[in-house]
Amino acid sequence: MPLTRLARTSVSIIAAALCAAPAVAATTPAVADFNTCDKPVWPKEALRQAQQGKVTLAFKISEAGAVTDSRIVKSSGFPMLDMAARDGIMKCRFVPATQDGKPQAAWMKMQYVWTLEKKASDPAAVAAALEADRQAAEGGDAAAALRMAKRYMTTAHGSNDPHNQEQGAWWLRKAADGGNTQAMEILGMMLFHGRGMAQDKADGVRWIEQAAEQGAANAQATYGFLLLRGEGVTKNEAAGEEWLLKAAQQDHPQAQTQLAWLQIQRGAVDAGTIALLERAAERGEMPARLMLARCYERGAGVAQDHTKAFALYARAAASGSSEAKRALVSLYDKGAGLPEDRRAASTILGRADAPAAN
Repeated sequence: MPLTRLARTSVSIIAAALCAAPAVAATTPAVADFNTCDKPVWPKEALRQAQQGKVTLAFKISEAGAVTDSRIVKSSGFPMLDMAARDGIMKCRFVPATQDGKPQAAWMKMQYVWTLEKKASDPAAVAAALEADRQAAEGGDAAAALRMAKRYMTTAHGSNDPHNQEQGAWWLRKAADGGNTQAMEILGMMLFHGRGMAQDKADGVRWIEQAAEQGAANAQATYGFLLLRGEGVTKNEAAGEEWLLKAAQQDHPQAQTQLAWLQIQRGAVDAGTIALLERAAERGEMPARLMLARCYERGAGVAQDHTKAFALYARAAASGSSEAKRALVSLYDKGAGLPEDRRAASTILGRADAPAAN
C-alpha cells in the first residue's frame, strides 16, 4: 500500500496502513479516508526538542467507520509523539470492514513517521525573491514590506547586525502604516517589550489595539491580556474580557484558556467553560489540558471521570508540566486510567509496572 503524506511546513508526517488484524473474518478490510483525518498536531515541546520517530498504533474501527479504541504497539520513544499520534487517529473516519456485505468492527494497524524536513535554499531564487519583494514594497505593497522586514530582522546575519535591524524596523513600520495587521501586531510587540528597537509601551499598545480592531485574533488576545493586567494601559477587566471573547470566537487557544480560567476563578464552571477548555486542549494548549483534567477529576462542570482526567494529565505531563506529573502519580497509584494511557504514563514517570500491550 502506498504511503500517504500529510504535509506540514518544515515537518512531514507519513502515515501508512500496515495491516488489517483478523479480528473478524471480513470479506473486505477497513479502508481509511485520509481526507477526513486532521493532521496530528506536532506537540510544541516535542518540536522544540526536535523529537522524531516512528509510532505503530493498533486501533479498532466500528461498524460505522469511527475509531473507538487505540493502542500503542511500538513507541517512538517519545510519549508526546505517541499521544499525538493516538489523538490524530481517533479523529479519522474509515470505510468499515465487511463480512458478507455487512459492516463489521475490526482492528487495524498504522504507522506514523514523525520527520523533520530540512530544505536547502537556492541562493539565486532567494535573491530574485528579495528583489521582487523590494520592488513591490517600494510600490506600496504592505505584505511585501513585511516580508522585507522579516528578512532583515530574522536572517542569521541580520539578527546581529544593527544596520539590518534598523532596516528591518523601517520596513516593518512601512508595512504597518500600509495597513498590514500582522505588521501592526509585530511592531506593537517589539515596541512594548523593547526588542530590536527602543521601548515605547504606549506606542506598542496603540499598534496592538489597531491590529485587534482589524480582527487579528492574536492581537485581540494580547490586547485583552494587557487590559486585564493593566500593563501599558489603564486596567479594564471588563474590556479585556470582551477582547478575549472576540479572540476565543476565532478559536484562539490562549484566549479560550484565559476565559475558562476566569470562569473557574469565579466558581462559574459550566458546559461553556468545559467547551472552551476542550477546544483549547485539542489545539495542544497545555494549561487547558491541565485545567480540563482537574475538572474531570473533581467533577466540576462535567461528570467526574478519572479515566479522562488521567489521559489529560498524561498529555500535560508529557509536555513538561510538573503539576500534571504530580496529579498523574496520584491517579496512577490509584489504578485509574485506560491501560494504553497507563503505558504511556509509565514512560513519563519512569515506572516499570504498566500493563503490556494486547
